[in-house]
Amino acid sequence: MTFSCIKDNFEKAILIAERFTGKNITLPILGNVLLEVVGNEMIITATNLEYGIQVTISGKGNDGKVSVPAKILSSLIQSTKEEKINFEENKENLLIKTETRDTKIKGMNTEDFPLIPKVKKQYSFSLESLQVKNAIEKVLPAISTSEFKPELAGVLFFVSPQSIKLVATDTFRLSEKTIFSEKKITEESFSFILPHRVATEVSRTLKEGKLQISYGENQVLFESDGVKIVSRVIDGNFPEYSGVIPKQFEISLFLPKEEMAQIVRSSGIFSSKIQDISFLFKDKKLNISTANQEIGEYKTSIPVDFNGKELAVSFNYRYLFDGISVLDEDEFFFGANGESAPSLLRNKNDNSLLYVLMPIRLS
Repeated sequence: MTFSCIKDNFEKAILIAERFTGKNITLPILGNVLLEVVGNEMIITATNLEYGIQVTISGKGNDGKVSVPAKILSSLIQSTKEEKINFEENKENLLIKTETRDTKIKGMNTEDFPLIPKVKKQYSFSLESLQVKNAIEKVLPAISTSEFKPELAGVLFFVSPQSIKLVATDTFRLSEKTIFSEKKITEESFSFILPHRVATEVSRTLKEGKLQISYGENQVLFESDGVKIVSRVIDGNFPEYSGVIPKQFEISLFLPKEEMAQIVRSSGIFSSKIQDISFLFKDKKLNISTANQEIGEYKTSIPVDFNGKELAVSFNYRYLFDGISVLDEDEFFFGANGESAPSLLRNKNDNSLLYVLMPIRLS
């Protein structure tokens, strides 16, 4: 195997692939990447057996393959200043040559490298990559980190003929982002739950262009611009959540996003161990307060025009800040139903993103 390419192209690819490697004492090759040259392309493969990636870059070369530790290779490439890099496989080792350096990295038998499973495509559809990237980023904050309910430790993709809903919840808040399509996406509806870490990596990796998503037999494949990501899906049923989304409100109004984000961020400095922030809607004002006996207290108010009666409600300030942060417009809708019922945040004009937040009961 020989291969020559632009250093920056290889560096971007190896840094992506390295994130998909695994640490396994009994299977150390999971810490490796597989470099395979086919024609004038190099396919860089990494996997931890739960999910894997293949990144393809262009160059000039002769067919062959080698498997070397990802961390060593990526560290070396990042320290290289030359614009062009030459690779050569020699007795399972990787020789890397530039104008000023000759390096050898010891490799492993490529036959021991795990195969990336091929997804049997029961369903397949395409979207704009940035639509999916944006949707994942909107719901990521609400994913559960608990191991007791594995079905909540990921993003639900609910695919219907004209739309795709991405949903995440940790039972304290829920985020739903809908991607609408003028063209028919699929003939029949289906769903799967994408693991948290894979969802994060998909959103980090996707660039502008077309994305094809294929699903079948508990596996999902994302293909976009020289990158293939394959993953097992979470085995389990995502809870029926539509009943949690409030439709009517005791109080509703529009609030300024940036001002509210600054207020909530400041309140976090003084919040107690339960990270609470209290809202009181009264006399055309929103009074916001929080207190910590060891630090002090924080109070502020802003004039508001709201529909409804006087109302008091408290939230976890971190969860509230996450909800405000994923919104896109200068103003957002806020609807509440008291201290025990869920509240709703969404953009003023765009209803495709919903963020549901459960209050904290202080008494």
